Amino acid sequence: MELRHLRAFRAVMLSGSTVEAARALGISQPSVSRLLAEFESETGERLFIRANGKLTPREAAESLMPDVERILIECENLRARAEGSVAPLRFAAPAGVVTRIFGPAVRRLQIDRPGQKIVAEIMSYHEVVGAVASGRVDLGFVKAPVAHPALDLIDLVELGTDVVLPRDHRLAGLARITPGDLHGERLILLGRNRPFRVQLEQIFQNARVRPEIVIETQAVSAACSFVREGLGITIANALLARGEAGSDLLCIPFTPAPRHKFQLARLQHPSRPQALKLFARHVQDIAQALLSRP
Repeated sequence: MELRHLRAFRAVMLSGSTVEAARALGISQPSVSRLLAEFESETGERLFIRANGKLTPREAAESLMPDVERILIECENLRARAEGSVAPLRFAAPAGVVTRIFGPAVRRLQIDRPGQKIVAEIMSYHEVVGAVASGRVDLGFVKAPVAHPALDLIDLVELGTDVVLPRDHRLAGLARITPGDLHGERLILLGRNRPFRVQLEQIFQNARVRPEIVIETQAVSAACSFVREGLGITIANALLARGEAGSDLLCIPFTPAPRHKFQLARLQHPSRPQALKLFARHVQDIAQALLSRP
């Protein structure tokens, strides 16, 4: 078994096909298929279900993935050390967090540690937990509750929910917005079937308000872009809502509303604890600064 077998296996796990894996690795599709067959032979397991041109991982493949991720990342770190360079720090978060919080935090980190390389991956909160636990990334931004025995969790902020609307909107003068205030409003809502969305729907049901939902999306940044286009108003956690607000958009607290708790996740015994601790402090400072905006 060689590293090329592990790389081919990981590429197929991430892409779901040998064609996409070959494109990611810069080799031919038959080469990926051969490496995958050799890897299955070495493990003594049939790792994928092959149907309609897609490869669906079996339980054996899922159980191997964390170890494969960890081995490949350690090899990359060793190579960087041997070449005299600094191994990259790998972070993961949803898109809005990467742009509004991780971006400024990385700038501060590189002032503290010139030459520090960064790999920033965009993932959902659920994907971030798995990526940190498997060793694929060093640090991830997650939303509580998170329960994983391999993870060390650093509390960042706990906050409420805001309504994001244009500054010339009829509700802009209110100190707080209630479900009744949103009767007849065109709403852009986030994350169908996610806990936050379920909580919002229960709040509206209890208030006997049936909002007009005109757009559904999965990212606060996308929802706010629709608000900017005059398509409606949105409801989001106060952290990312205030990160998106500016001269054109206003955030007003929504009540009663769900609370949101955000944390940074890392392995309990990380390879570079000081660098991660420094970055975590920058993230916390930037999050607090966003929340202190008027």
